[in-house]
Amino acid sequence: MDIAAVDQTLRQLAVGDEKYAAFQRRIVNTNKRVYGVRTPALRHLAKQLVRYGIGAAGGDGNNETPPLNAAAIRIFLRELDETVYEQVLLGGLLINYTKMNDETMIDLIRCYLPLVDSWAEIDTFVERRARFRADAWWNFACENLHQDGEFFVRYGVIMLMSNFLTLDSMSRVFTELRTITHDGYYVKMAIAWLYAEAALVSFDQTMNELRNTRIDVWIKKKALQKMKESRRFTPEQQAIIAKERVRALT
Repeated sequence: MDIAAVDQTLRQLAVGDEKYAAFQRRIVNTNKRVYGVRTPALRHLAKQLVRYGIGAAGGDGNNETPPLNAAAIRIFLRELDETVYEQVLLGGLLINYTKMNDETMIDLIRCYLPLVDSWAEIDTFVERRARFRADAWWNFACENLHQDGEFFVRYGVIMLMSNFLTLDSMSRVFTELRTITHDGYYVKMAIAWLYAEAALVSFDQTMNELRNTRIDVWIKKKALQKMKESRRFTPEQQAIIAKERVRALT
């Protein structure tokens, strides 16, 4: 795979968008270089590469190179410049858009996650799909909850939030969250976000869980804050949220 051609295309996509690039660097908070390619353009490029092969990086899609497969993506992940934010995120998007079985996809994600150093490379990468509700994906998400790396753990939390927050699975999601010991900021923010989303699925069950004394107080406060700022709860629910916030703050 011609990494140089991909990099040139990424740079071209960012031309004239310097203000966005500066904004993106601040928001993403990565140690990588950020060109400033907007996410829709990055997704489009990934789909072009998957459909037409690496020649699509040249822009016209008229080439004789074969569509990407899992083996080519593995090479890309191995050879990309891991100091460039867009190259790494593109690698993740290529995994998402290429047809492969669950075992192969999970194996490629194991190659992708060590390259990640920001929340955006997780949150933009994780998708909600019916296929991700299978046991293999539950097991993989839970496996990552107990890794040492902050963004491995965030991946696990975001996967659970995106694909397993249902009435049938919520209890086991909460059970798994209680086993997380990582104290990273982006882990704790992800857990708080999950609780806020869970409350939209089952408000009473989530509020009962947040009253659990084993839950980190900082996470509890952040979850309640996110819920308070949301317009998706009824006035009655907001009154309960307000009372819980007072209790959490004391």
